[in-house]
Amino acid sequence: MDNDHSICQRLAMMLDEDPSCTILIIGRYMPPVRAEYNKVRHLTRKAKLRPTLAKAGHLRSVTAQQGRLEAFAPIGLARGRRARAVLHVGERDDHIEMVLDAFRASGAIVYTSLGV
Repeated sequence: MDNDHSICQRLAMMLDEDPSCTILIIGRYMPPVRAEYNKVRHLTRKAKLRPTLAKAGHLRSVTAQQGRLEAFAPIGLARGRRARAVLHVGERDDHIEMVLDAFRASGAIVYTSLGV
């Protein structure tokens, strides 16, 4: 299992290599999700992310090529979204597994972090 920093580096590298892709960070509670979102945002070099939305359960930054880095808590808000990669922060249960399986079925790469 990779550590949190290497996962965040990998997600930032995906945005740098393809600035038009979408990356989702999801979890049950917003504080650990926000922390991972900020790590990825600060590790991104070439993609030039600019924040466009900050609500209680949703954060979004957009690149010039319309790529997105989005964070959702609770995870129900992320349903129906298409993404190249998904990072789940926190513990898993049956409901979360079902949502992550749906992302895997749509072709997304799914990573997991405990967020501690």
